[in-house]
Amino acid sequence: MATRDGLGTLPKVLDAYCRLMPPAGGWRLLIIDNGSRDGTAELLASYASRLPLRCLHEARAGKNHALNRALDDALAAQGEDQDLFIFTDDDAVPAPDWLRQWQACGDAHPDHDVFGGAIAPDWAEAPPAWLLPLIPTGLTYGLTSPALPDGPVFPGLVWGANMAVRRAIFSAGHRFDTCTGPNGADYAMGSETEFTRRLAAAGHQAWFCRAPQVAHQIRTHQVRIDYILRKAWRFGRGKYRQERPGRFAEWFGVPRWMLMRYALELAAWAGAALKGDVGRKFRHRWELAFLSGYFHEAWHGAPRSGPTVLVTSYSGELGGMELRMAQEVRYLRPAGYTGVLALRQFEGLDSWSQRLAREQITVAQFGPPPFFEGPWRWRQLRYWRARWLAPARLRAFRADLVHVALCWTHYGASMLWLARHCGLPAVISVHNAFPPPGFTPWHDKLLRQAFCGVRGIYAVSESAMRHFMAAYQPYILASTRLAVIPNGVDVDLFKPSLATRMQTRQRLNLPQHALVMGAVGRLSEQKRPQLLLVLFAQLRRRFQGLYLVLAGSGPLEADLRAQAEQLQVLPWVIFTGFVDAVHELMPALDAHVLMSRNEGFGIATIEAMACGVPAVATDVPGSADILRGSRGGLLVPADDVPAAVMLVGELLADSERRADMGWHGRKEAQQRYSHAVVGQQVRDFYRGLL
Repeated sequence: MATRDGLGTLPKVLDAYCRLMPPAGGWRLLIIDNGSRDGTAELLASYASRLPLRCLHEARAGKNHALNRALDDALAAQGEDQDLFIFTDDDAVPAPDWLRQWQACGDAHPDHDVFGGAIAPDWAEAPPAWLLPLIPTGLTYGLTSPALPDGPVFPGLVWGANMAVRRAIFSAGHRFDTCTGPNGADYAMGSETEFTRRLAAAGHQAWFCRAPQVAHQIRTHQVRIDYILRKAWRFGRGKYRQERPGRFAEWFGVPRWMLMRYALELAAWAGAALKGDVGRKFRHRWELAFLSGYFHEAWHGAPRSGPTVLVTSYSGELGGMELRMAQEVRYLRPAGYTGVLALRQFEGLDSWSQRLAREQITVAQFGPPPFFEGPWRWRQLRYWRARWLAPARLRAFRADLVHVALCWTHYGASMLWLARHCGLPAVISVHNAFPPPGFTPWHDKLLRQAFCGVRGIYAVSESAMRHFMAAYQPYILASTRLAVIPNGVDVDLFKPSLATRMQTRQRLNLPQHALVMGAVGRLSEQKRPQLLLVLFAQLRRRFQGLYLVLAGSGPLEADLRAQAEQLQVLPWVIFTGFVDAVHELMPALDAHVLMSRNEGFGIATIEAMACGVPAVATDVPGSADILRGSRGGLLVPADDVPAAVMLVGELLADSERRADMGWHGRKEAQQRYSHAVVGQQVRDFYRGLL
């Protein structure tokens, strides 16, 4: 509980705490004095002998500063991940069985992490009978509806006066946003709902329990009209801060529909005033106050801490390029940039977005009409749709720069042209070595327009840059910054580990001393897993204890299973499906083998090197950029299976050579591809572009 000048309400609250029935295992009470000047400190000291009370002090004004200070203190004490941290206010009076009911609720729903309890009113003065039906009592007073049943609940209905959260949430690093919540007279509301909605976006479920109850003390001045309208205004400010940018087309920095709604509410208020309908007039005043707060925050709120970069592409699946786009956001944060991902809808996007939400990385769905990427039919229509409809959505992201990732030929060029059309500078990242596309005069005109706004281009490999320049050199301005910046790997996460190797092999039912080769990547034509199966089948004639792990999902999985059965090797092939924790799988391999027909860079190759696993790949652009001249792996001919069988077989037969490769691969990964090294290259690339 945070308190600031709570002398008027705290005695009733603390007396109720003295009457609490203790739960099994006991309880502790943390109260953070957030700069009180009314005798609150002396009052708290008088209860020290009657309660399991610890008082903290936080000088920085703001309820969330105080709560975050308390969380650090609470986490320093021993506890279990399933323990409940219960949050309340200095004007919320608990029922005697409050803590026991919370304990029962937490035990009954171990699969939930966020809980809301019942909040009833404790009126100092009864409000007018006409008032309550006209206002949202939850937003105004934090009261829960008597009709709200036990069960799953929208996280925005979990109120801070009676809220419980698992300890594990805070152990994972989650904290309250200090930009919202009580902090003076005119603060932006929504500190708890911003927090609970952020947890929901990260996949944590909320549950409502009516049994743990508190009574919210509502003072006399809080039923006055001016107080209620001021609360609506604060709610509008908080609503703006919680909105994800880019959801709606905007006028003057706010969603167009909200401006239209303001006009309608204003007209309705005028109509109610003419008719003398006091109730309807007040209801419209509340809506106008809410919208005014929203607009105020949009136009006069705290300025952004740094430039915003919108990272986008024409994406169709979750692959290496998409992972690099998210990593770009992480790389830019230390330089003060805010990164937002904007992608077309594809299978797996929602679950990936939830994982990124744990890091407070925003993923928005944005797919303007693809007039470059799609087939020729209806191209002109898509162009005009993009020209007239998409700019409003793009501007709604309030980006200072647009980063367009190109995975193939002109896949992303529509977005690049759109950025220029909106007057936004752009950078391009090139993630594949692709052949020169054929451009018609129609393409040529639009590309010359698009590249006028490009301030920088980087490719993930020298090969990717050469292929890109062969296609786009005529369009690139002399002032455009060019660079080669490889993909990176977390060398603290991807590392050699005998314990991880043994655990993963046990989980996959692999013999501890067997030879295991594997490939991490999408099961698609580009990766040529069919060729890898042929290679594996021939190697098994020499190595009877050899296994193959295919880690990834994709359209070829069913065909690959049939092929493995036809080759009579299915019992020794492990299909894992999509693997999120690749760092746990990679150490279990004796060699990582990619038989790709082309690669932009090959993230899995450097992940294998970081784990001390010899990296084998076909001698194609992208992979060759990593392994040519490297002592951490070897290249095999792209289309000569007998030669590849011989080279990989020699490696599998020589354990000392594999160990030497693994040692050198780890060293190269640390020196060339660590996030510390690559992240600095990215930040240096952006420096001065804005």
